[in-house]
Amino acid sequence: MLTMANIDEALKLFYLDAFRYQLNDKASILLAQIEKTSENVVGKKIVMALRYGRVGGIGNRSDDGTLPTPNARKTKQAEWDTKNIFARFQITEKAIAASRSREGAFAPLLQQEFEDCEKDTRLDLSRQVLGDGTGVLATASAAAHNNGVVTVTVDSTMYLAEGMLVDIRKSDGTQRHADCDEVEITAVLSDTQFTYAGTTNTPADTDIVVVAGNFGKELTGLDAVIASGTTLYGIDRSTPGNQWLDGRLKNIGGELRETDIQYAIDEVERTSGSEINFLLCSYGVRRAYQSLQTAMKQFANKMTLTGGWEALSYTGGKQTMALAADKYVKPGRMYCLDLSDWKMYQMADWDWMDRDGAILTRVVNKPAWEATLLKFCDLGCQRPKGQFLLYGIAEH
Repeated sequence: MLTMANIDEALKLFYLDAFRYQLNDKASILLAQIEKTSENVVGKKIVMALRYGRVGGIGNRSDDGTLPTPNARKTKQAEWDTKNIFARFQITEKAIAASRSREGAFAPLLQQEFEDCEKDTRLDLSRQVLGDGTGVLATASAAAHNNGVVTVTVDSTMYLAEGMLVDIRKSDGTQRHADCDEVEITAVLSDTQFTYAGTTNTPADTDIVVVAGNFGKELTGLDAVIASGTTLYGIDRSTPGNQWLDGRLKNIGGELRETDIQYAIDEVERTSGSEINFLLCSYGVRRAYQSLQTAMKQFANKMTLTGGWEALSYTGGKQTMALAADKYVKPGRMYCLDLSDWKMYQMADWDWMDRDGAILTRVVNKPAWEATLLKFCDLGCQRPKGQFLLYGIAEH
């Protein structure tokens, strides 16, 4: 007999490990390579000591001269809250009732709901890892209302898909209109247009599109770290004396050259002591690199990475490193990273929200049941100055 107890048992024993594996190792080629740890997580906060500068007390003196004055490297304490990520799916009472006497009939339905939830969580997590923490998916430039359908023109629809619930807000994240919150995307018409069903209120120029409820609550991704003048980990980088926390950027403004990559590797080692060991780019930039290798009559060997991911190889600096592509990297970009500087700080791994003893719980005022997975975590980087972003690369 199919009961709520054995459904809970199946979710706990058979589905949880699969969910953890998919989100830790299969969500993103970058995330799969980053260490996950509860180290430095105190309560709900991440506390990380950032070291910078050079050690004093080193110098040359005469035979009877005064020894150099000791002066330890500087330390800045970073402290910020973990981010809260939830993945939730529902099953109707009717579906359960239809399979009440046949457990095998219910299994495919449960499997489908779970896999849909897992796949979409994986996509969203891979996007957040690259983002700036605000959750901005697109910026509007125009909108038109026609017979209950709002067509919005944006800079890019690369992060948008039918069925997504999004908020359309002012550029500072404040509410535009109540009926522009939690709207469902009905169609992605092109690389620059999407539609939703709406009233007469429409977005304005420079309004932003974010996942519903997510503004300012997403992971501290690559774009948040490799920036300058913004606040990172509670430290204001615009304050004089905090520029050591800025990332490094360079506008290529054309075709990719191996010397561009080597420049990033050399500059990071020269200025911060980090050693670039991972290159992450857009699909078009990966093709540009492959085209470059072909033109030079060279062959880029493949590497197999953690999680079974495959990448091209690049040899520069002190080692051969992976050159990988991610569909959510913005066009024309290549991130040059020292993965030893990065960690995913987490209070614990993904788990069911079952503090009341039940994984499946009643949906209030609905003939349905729901289950919620959660994780409290955030990305942290010890040396933002040891990371480099090359942008403006001509795509192939």
